[in-house]
Amino acid sequence: MGWLVKKIREFKEEQKAHLIKAEVRMISGCDDSQTSADVSNVKMFELPDPAGKAGGACTSAYLSVLYKDKKASGAELTFVEVLQKMRVHLTEKKYTQIPQLSSSKPIDLNEPFQLVPDTATGTKRALLIGINYTGMQPGELTGCHNDVKNVKEYLMNEH
Repeated sequence: MGWLVKKIREFKEEQKAHLIKAEVRMISGCDDSQTSADVSNVKMFELPDPAGKAGGACTSAYLSVLYKDKKASGAELTFVEVLQKMRVHLTEKKYTQIPQLSSSKPIDLNEPFQLVPDTATGTKRALLIGINYTGMQPGELTGCHNDVKNVKEYLMNEH
């Protein structure tokens, strides 16, 4: 039975390569069993000129890691290092969520972290989505639009 399951998984991976042409990468704010947290003031993450006071804890940690890496000299961070630094940053600030990385194609997690792969050609585009959940207790999120603005600023100014 194990052999059959293995063959089915191999077939699905093979088919996925043909069905999904784009290379899509996503860092989600937390594991599926968790809830992402809002930050009432993202200045605590030491972001340059944040677009608003509220924002997501994961997005703030992500941008903080990327801005600090940009300033630091030496080798670029790997995917693993970016996630680890984000998780440490969140833990230090008493957030329990654990950011997750997903990709439409296999990636080497020990390669340098890149928002845009070296193999990409043509116009660079980013789809940034911020959906605020207001008036929902518990679970209200009010900084998602600010997160989009902050990530847009990072992309436009640093890339």
